[in-house]
Amino acid sequence: MFKVRYFKCFLIFFPLFLFSINIDKNELQKYKQDYIIYVNKKEFKLYVLNKNLEKLEEYSVSLGLEEGRKLVAGDNKTPEGIYYVTEILSLDAPKDSIAYKKLVEMNNIYFRAKDGHFKYNRPKEDLGKNAYGPRFFRLSYPNKEDIKRFLLAKKRGDIPKNSSIGGGIAIHGTNDEPSIGHRASSGCVRLKNEDIVKLDKYIKIDTIVIIE
Repeated sequence: MFKVRYFKCFLIFFPLFLFSINIDKNELQKYKQDYIIYVNKKEFKLYVLNKNLEKLEEYSVSLGLEEGRKLVAGDNKTPEGIYYVTEILSLDAPKDSIAYKKLVEMNNIYFRAKDGHFKYNRPKEDLGKNAYGPRFFRLSYPNKEDIKRFLLAKKRGDIPKNSSIGGGIAIHGTNDEPSIGHRASSGCVRLKNEDIVKLDKYIKIDTIVIIE
């Protein structure tokens, strides 16, 4: 579970179903949060919670290919911490909108196995096009805690001095449905395309996303 040091405003330990997270309900009211997205990496699950921290939805997810908390670009790990949604891209947005055009362009990128982008359990098969599916919810990675850990690791010499902390972490769909429930991504959280569309109604800019 989250350690208290990650939170300055999130102080109440609140048990929920089979897991516990540190959330201050008053803080949610302050930011006018209707929903919280909670990703439990151990369970490979994404939960939608309401203001009372009650579970509304539950979806299986795919996570970073490598186990552990993301530290640098290219480590294929999913980050852990509190983030918020910074950008929403959708194939159901108006076709003349940036939200639509940008996702179409991203989905036209062809990902090759030789570059490390392959179908789950098939390392020689290209991931190909449409890797992001019908929705792409960009997250505010890196946060302050991520940056602090990154700079400390660089200072200690744990990572090369020319390392980058990376970015571009998101919750999105996939063209590789068998990967759901497994480690397969470059660090993003993947959902089945049908599930990412269902998730859409709970997401807006600044929606809080907790990953642990």
